[in-house]
Amino acid sequence: MPATPSQPPPGPTDLRPAPQPSPPAPLVQSYPRTIEDSNAAAAVISLYRKAQAERAASQPEPARADLEHAAHIESRNAFVWQALAGVDLDAKKPADAEAEATNSNRFAHGNPYIVSGNWRIIAAARQAQGDASGALQAQAQADKSAQAISPAP
Repeated sequence: MPATPSQPPPGPTDLRPAPQPSPPAPLVQSYPRTIEDSNAAAAVISLYRKAQAERAASQPEPARADLEHAAHIESRNAFVWQALAGVDLDAKKPADAEAEATNSNRFAHGNPYIVSGNWRIIAAARQAQGDASGALQAQAQADKSAQAISPAP
């Protein structure tokens, strides 16, 4: 049957290459892995680093003071709240550690690098409080969050 002007001729008429499929989306968005990768203020990063050094030197009170100062500057910084939770866990204050890790999760916006660490802190805090079932549930949440982290290239 001959082609009419209103109908295209039979067979392929578009000689452009077929579109290539998009590469798969990464498992994790571009979440900051550390406070240094975030958009935290320089003063907050400095206080955080100082607190980490103090914590490593078994000086929890100065570490806590520096982290509280950092939280005063950036009250929604999930890294700071997570570090406060770690200080309280080290200081045998598991209820405070759990509350601060939970607070950090509120500000993490789904960042699995933060959320998985917070759930590990919560699991340890619950275990320290004698809540074995709650600790297992928190550890399961930590494992679930960690699965969202893609392996480094």
